[in-house]
Amino acid sequence: MPWPETLTPEESKVVEELKKRLSGEMSPKTLEDETVFYRFSKARDFKIDDAETMLRKHIAWRKEYGIDTILEDYKPLEVFKFVGSNVVGFDKEGCLVRYFDSSNIDMKGLFSSIRKIDFLNYCFYMGEKDLELMKEHSIKIGKPVTQTIHICNFDNLSLAQATNKKALEASMIFTKMFQDNYPERVKRVYHINASIYYTGLMSLLKTVMAKHLLEKLRWYGTEGWKEDLAKEIDPEVLPAFLGGKRTDPDGNPLCKTFMNHAEKIPEEYFLCKIEKKLSKAPGATKVTVASRSKEKVKFEVQQPGSYLEWEFEITDWERDINFAVNYKENSSGDFKSVELMSKKRVDTCFGPEKDKLKCQKQGLYTIVFDNSYSWMTPKELYYRARLRGPNDEENLKWI
Repeated sequence: MPWPETLTPEESKVVEELKKRLSGEMSPKTLEDETVFYRFSKARDFKIDDAETMLRKHIAWRKEYGIDTILEDYKPLEVFKFVGSNVVGFDKEGCLVRYFDSSNIDMKGLFSSIRKIDFLNYCFYMGEKDLELMKEHSIKIGKPVTQTIHICNFDNLSLAQATNKKALEASMIFTKMFQDNYPERVKRVYHINASIYYTGLMSLLKTVMAKHLLEKLRWYGTEGWKEDLAKEIDPEVLPAFLGGKRTDPDGNPLCKTFMNHAEKIPEEYFLCKIEKKLSKAPGATKVTVASRSKEKVKFEVQQPGSYLEWEFEITDWERDINFAVNYKENSSGDFKSVELMSKKRVDTCFGPEKDKLKCQKQGLYTIVFDNSYSWMTPKELYYRARLRGPNDEENLKWI
């Protein structure tokens, strides 16, 4: 039954009220989805204020990550061809089915070849591609397709993969973002061939998974899942290695002619390892920014036209951190702080981050190293920062 027909009168009122409050603030691309107000209402149990807060955050998120144009603007890195993620087809109700070769991903190689922001952008890109496929299939079958089935195979999961900190952190960030921005997009999640290492992995992921998503999760050992998959997905659609009838022309059940399976990533894709030098530079200060916290460096500017200059370098070349510069008219009182340089994710794989800002007014200028998005990993960095007077030479040496 289509979703509008399942709503009570009270729930319909919430959906219409949410549309009234926010439709004027949403992009045309977002409004193409006729289910958007229903999905965000349902995700917050039809509590209008909670649904409004969630949808407002989603609007801001779409702008930050450029979701409206990600299919045109973003080109996936070549290294992602080794990950092993494929659209299998559509289930008996028309929902899209995507397979993940989860346990065979070369986690160490992948996160030696990409930054976390690359991982997130790729995931959101694939999510938007799936939505486009669902739109096309909706036209083909003459009814709306709004949900997906995810099949995650953990048959060869090792301890090293299950405990890879970079992969865990990125997965937790993505899970939180996905459920906050794609509510009611998942029909079912199948985790198959789960082992003892899977249990430890999920104990962490469950800490960020919403109730609605957990309720759609089905996990299995080596038995039972083929029968349950067959109830939802036609055997003619499902590859033979997942219990269906599809094979390669030569009978190979792995279906390698149309399925990409995860592979070891060649070292040629690894990001360059540069020598870290800032730690030895005169005037450099070491700071460790704990997970889910911030560190601030403050400067009181007396002379308008002065320059705030900085450079910093993260000691682990595979790490990143959010960076921003804030301004407050006076260090005392209730003056509101404003962002002069908006928060952005920075890594220093290819060299120290260097920049400057002209201080137009007197007041308190604050450099912010923000690691609040990181659930587990502290970030160690070295930085130098200073004020340079309006008339000081630009090449003035660091003290």
